[in-house]
Amino acid sequence: MPAPFIDLQTTSDPATFRLAITDRICVGPPGNVFMFGGVGLAAATIAAERATGRNAVWSSAQFISYARIGDTLDFAVEVLSGGRNISQVRIVASNAGKPVLSVAAALGDRSDQPDGQWMMPPPDMPPPAECGPWPLWPVQDATLMSRLDIRMAPGRYGAVPRNGVPSADGRMVLWMRPREDAPIDASMLALFADFVPSGLAAAFGRRGGGNSLDNTLRIARIVPTDWVLCDVRISAAARGFGHGAIHMYAEDGTMLASGSQSAILRFMEQG
Repeated sequence: MPAPFIDLQTTSDPATFRLAITDRICVGPPGNVFMFGGVGLAAATIAAERATGRNAVWSSAQFISYARIGDTLDFAVEVLSGGRNISQVRIVASNAGKPVLSVAAALGDRSDQPDGQWMMPPPDMPPPAECGPWPLWPVQDATLMSRLDIRMAPGRYGAVPRNGVPSADGRMVLWMRPREDAPIDASMLALFADFVPSGLAAAFGRRGGGNSLDNTLRIARIVPTDWVLCDVRISAAARGFGHGAIHMYAEDGTMLASGSQSAILRFMEQG
């Protein structure tokens, strides 16, 4: 079997899970490497699903601190309410007792209810084979980004030179998949949802983006797909913060999930 994309380990406590922070789940330039926020939400979502035996409906992280290479995060799951169909849980991830992120989540499934999808059709985007790799991130001293295959269409939806000219629509659309043989599940979508701050860079036409304050994932349905089409839309930026949302689609147009974030604006040069 292939190794899991995020290697969350069990412990002697069935409600606590452990994640070693390595360069494989980190991002950042030399001298400032840290765990990618989406990895934290993904790991917390995995922990919640394992602890309850139920599928995630939504999960929302508040980022408190940074985790660095060499740290070990313990994800402690507390079931606040365990009903017939739905579990409400809280997860706190800590490093040596210091909280790093706090996650709230709901999990469960309800059968015999109608289905519908109103966020359609997905954006008009060439298939992945007709899109080229696009370096969203500058030089990294960690390897998470090298584990992801990211494709954008030149000249549209954010794939333009970062010359300081703001986007007209605040939109960035990209195809994403893991380079490894890992499934597209709730945890992978949680990781992809953390690319909203990259949309801030595209919206402003500058290198950078922001540090996430939060990350919320809402799961519609999971269907088999090799690629995920990620439609990032920045709504506004003011007071040093930016806000945006993401909708994620399977290759057949099925909406898999949506997400939203607020971020601290950070850019690499003056625009």
